[in-house]
Amino acid sequence: MMINRLMPALALGIALSMSLLATASAESVKIGVIAPLSGGGAPWGKASQAALDIAASEVNAKGGLDVDGKKYQVEVIAYDDQYKAADAVAAYNRLVTKDGVKYMFIVLSPETLALAQSVEDDKVIALSAAGVERAVNPASKYMFRVLSIYRDYVPLVIGWVKDHRPGRRVALIGPNDEVGWSYRDFVSPVYKTDGFDLVDSELFERSLRDFAPVLTKIIAMAPDMIDISAVPPATAGLIVRQARDLGYKGIFVKASGAATKEIIEAAGKDGAEGTISLHFTDPHTDGYKRLAAEYQKSVGGQPDDLIVIQYDAARALLTAIKNSGDVNDTAKVSAALLTRTFPMESALGDKLDLGGKAGRGSPNQIMTVGYISVIENGDPVIVGKVQ
Repeated sequence: MMINRLMPALALGIALSMSLLATASAESVKIGVIAPLSGGGAPWGKASQAALDIAASEVNAKGGLDVDGKKYQVEVIAYDDQYKAADAVAAYNRLVTKDGVKYMFIVLSPETLALAQSVEDDKVIALSAAGVERAVNPASKYMFRVLSIYRDYVPLVIGWVKDHRPGRRVALIGPNDEVGWSYRDFVSPVYKTDGFDLVDSELFERSLRDFAPVLTKIIAMAPDMIDISAVPPATAGLIVRQARDLGYKGIFVKASGAATKEIIEAAGKDGAEGTISLHFTDPHTDGYKRLAAEYQKSVGGQPDDLIVIQYDAARALLTAIKNSGDVNDTAKVSAALLTRTFPMESALGDKLDLGGKAGRGSPNQIMTVGYISVIENGDPVIVGKVQ
């Protein structure tokens, strides 16, 4: 049985949709998804849910997940946290207490930080795309990170900018929360070490939609580039468009989580021109095209890069469950993730392995490959690769 649910949690407005793909009597492995499926972070959340749905469908089409000679259907249960930690906590409690979920994907940093201790206490295997470094730490036994974080790739992106763009005056803009603070605190010394002049750093509340006042202040500092790396996709599009409307002629850098589609849609071909982004996929590969086609059929439109990251992580989790020999023993599954799953090949053909112990003290992180793009004539063109 594969069930895909999006269910409103009473006052929190979490939505439920159900699709039954096999007999109700079949035993299943349940995987929860806690993600922003509406609002500014929806591109990340929808891509994550779709990735899990695709991975589950592939396994179920072959008769289910074989664990110690027994077949299990993979059931995906997704809840909208609306990019709010409180909603994520409500979704987590429902997944664990009502749905009986032992495995889940928690997409973003605020939600991961709010749930980190519960994950360890409840011995739930959780895979997170949190960029905040402390979300996965040396004490984490059941929390895993699905992608490389700032320290792994941002210096390489900034190094590329240094080598390929003449301007050295940079301004930062990001959300006024731990996501924005952690990115600012990490990247500021990196820019300075590479010879950039950090002329301004501005933080905004996530509810803000009129960026004219803050952008006017930034533009007055005459930056050659504005770094919008910690900004969600839809908001990034707003910022680029409004900055262009105010007369900003420089480039934008998004060195964490590309938003090229949203930026092009919001700012137009000319407004988006020259934007430098760090992608988690190469859209020209067959692996990405296959996942994008599935997304187009089920959701519509173009998926966020995170679809590749989460699809690979889902495959890794399912492999670990199989290798553990016990769908109910999360300690065995955690051990299988650490010792019997990697290295593995990504959907794009890259080699993936666990890492993160050096510098962070925790090996619970998939070390992913990044791709640098520049928007040219309305399209992101891949110009470099970092790992």
